[in-house]
Parts: sequence; C-alpha cells; structure tokens
Amino acid sequence: MAKYLLVLYSAWTVATEGFDPSKTLLIDYYPRGNVPQNFLFRGNMPTINGSFAYDAIVSTMSTVARQYNLTFPDNFSLIDVSYLNILERSDLEIEEAFFKDNPSKGQFYNKVIVGTEITPPQDDQGLIKDVVKEYVGTLSIDKLPSLMEFLRGLLTTQDERSLVIYTHCEAGTDRTGEVSGSYYIKFLDMSFLDALYIDNHVSSRDMYKVSRNELQWYCFYLKFVENLSIDCLV
Repeated sequence: MAKYLLVLYSAWTVATEGFDPSKTLLIDYYPRGNVPQNFLFRGNMPTINGSFAYDAIVSTMSTVARQYNLTFPDNFSLIDVSYLNILERSDLEIEEAFFKDNPSKGQFYNKVIVGTEITPPQDDQGLIKDVVKEYVGTLSIDKLPSLMEFLRGLLTTQDERSLVIYTHCEAGTDRTGEVSGSYYIKFLDMSFLDALYIDNHVSSRDMYKVSRNELQWYCFYLKFVENLSIDCLV
C-alpha cells in the first residue's frame, strides 16, 4: 500500500494549509427538522499553527448550521474523520494527540483515501458493469461502500450526547470531495454531475482527477450493483 501511495502522492498531496472556515460545508444532519441531534460536515485540515483548531472548527460549524436555520447542539462529541495517510504522519499525530489528551471532547478516526488513476470508460457500460463490483467492492483501497455505511451509521446514532462529525483531508477538496460526493449520490439523491459541481467549487480549482475517477467508479457501483436509478456520466 505504501508503494501505491507514493505513486499517487504527487496527484493529490498539497502543502499543509491551516484551517479555512470557507471550506466548511454542511453535508447532512439527523433527524430532519429544525433541531437535529447529529451533524455531518466536511472541511479542510483542522489545524492552526501546528495545533488542533477545536474552538475554530466548532465556532465555524455552529455558524454554518445557523445559515440553514438549524440549532447547533451545546452538548456534543466531536467525531474527527481524517482521510490522510502515512505520508502525512505529522498532521495525523496532531489530531491523534488532541483526542488522546482530551477524550471527553470526542473521538478520532483515520480512513485512508487515495483515489485512482483509472478513469471509468465512458462509452462501454457493459465493461463497467462487468468489473465495477470487484473493483469498488474488493480491489479499491478506499472501500467507499463500507465508508458510506460508517458515516451514515455515525450520523444516525442515538446517544445522550449529540454527534458532530467533521470529515477532512488537507485541502478539503479532493479526497474529501470524493467521499462527500459519494455520500451526496447515495444518500441525498444527487447525480454524479451534481455532486461533482459541489466538489469543484470548494476551492479555486476543480478536484483532482484521481478523486473524481474514484467518485465516478462509486457512482457506477451504486448504479449496477445497488441498482440505483442514477446518471453517472460526465
């Protein structure tokens, strides 16, 4: 796996950037209504000057929730889901150390996302149908089907404290876009192009090809394996 990460490293690794509130977007909340218990957000690397930016993240998520006329909980656990990898160990250690030192604040998960250089064939639906189940369900490092169930399971958890889930990579655009786009398509009934439009407007550039490719493969997985009626073509 480390060798594969090195091959893709130049495709989606950017210089570490501090927390950018403008990249914090609300993905979903549960249950539906004006006073949801749990929230799912996306954003970029949650650090400022080498420290975990807990207060800034919480303040930003609260502001975003109010923009949707939603009440952000006072009593909650922060679930930090990072898509970084072993080549970004120094950033991972900041997150791990924060929750180790502050266990009452919440919990940290590391779900490695890498994308793929393989572009799905746009003009051969038969070929896609033949290979997509094995690729997405078995061969892909990203394991998006199980990751979607993991995120949805967190969001719908019933507990005494609310759960506020913050998902991110470094830039909040590529790997985060891949996973968020997958959620948009599976759970929010968006098309591939609708999800891609959101992903391409988080930063001043489009999401990288490797992340877009994996997102489109997952869209085809939903279409041909889970039998969703969905448009996955560009």
